[in-house]
Amino acid sequence: MSKLVLEGRGLRHAYGSTPVLDDVDIALGAGEVVAVMGPSGSGKSTLLHLLAGLLRPSGGEIWLAGERLDTLSERKRSERRLARMGFVFQFGDLVPELTVVENVELPLRLTGVRASRSRARAIAMLDRLGVAEHADKRLSEVSGGQAQRAAVARALVHAPPVILADEPTGALDTTTGELVLEALVGAAKEQKTAVLLVTHELRVASWASRDVLLRDGRIVGGSPGAHEPALMGARRAAEGQGVG
Repeated sequence: MSKLVLEGRGLRHAYGSTPVLDDVDIALGAGEVVAVMGPSGSGKSTLLHLLAGLLRPSGGEIWLAGERLDTLSERKRSERRLARMGFVFQFGDLVPELTVVENVELPLRLTGVRASRSRARAIAMLDRLGVAEHADKRLSEVSGGQAQRAAVARALVHAPPVILADEPTGALDTTTGELVLEALVGAAKEQKTAVLLVTHELRVASWASRDVLLRDGRIVGGSPGAHEPALMGARRAAEGQGVG
C-alpha cells in the first residue's frame, strides 16, 4: 500500500442553508491518480476547494501529509498549499505578464529558491513536458496546449506530494488534452505525487487509477482504493473519541 498523503474524513459543507457535500470520505496515496466525477452541481469543485484548504468544511476533517489542515490558520493553510500542493486549472491560470519559464519558476521563487537554481529546475521540467523551446516566450506567443503543459510543469516543479487538477483539459481539443494528461499523469507517477483529477469526461477519468462518483454531495459509486478501510477505521476511532 502506498503512503497516504491526503484524506477527507466525513466532509460536510453548506453555503448558507444549502448543503453541498454530505459525509464524504476520500483518501489518496502517493503516486495515485483519483478521478472525481459527477454532474454539474454534484460538489466536485467544492470538494477540491476543501481538500486544498481554500474552504473550511462545515464538518469533518482534512489531513495533508499527516497534518490536520482544516484547523490551521489561513496563513498556515496558505503556506502548506505553497509547499505541498500543485494546481492545474481548466484555463491554466498562468500570469500573462511573465514568460513561460518565469511562470514555472513561481512556486520555487516564492519558497526562497535562488534565481539560478529555480530557472534550471523550471527549464528541466519544461523539457520533460516537451515545451522547453518556448521557455522565454510570453503566453500570447504559445498555443493553449503549450500553455497548459507549462501549467502542469508549474504544478510539478517543486515536487509536491499532492496535485489538484480541476478540468485540466476542458479548454483543449481531444488530441492536445491527451498530451496534457499524459504529461500530468506520467510525471506525477514518476515523482510519486498523488493527483486528484476533477472531471466530467469519461475519457479523462480513464487516465486515473480509480474513480469516485459524486451526486448531490454524496459519494454514490466508484472503485474503492486500498486506503479506504484504513480511512474508515480512523474515522470511527475519531468519532468514538468525540472528535470532528
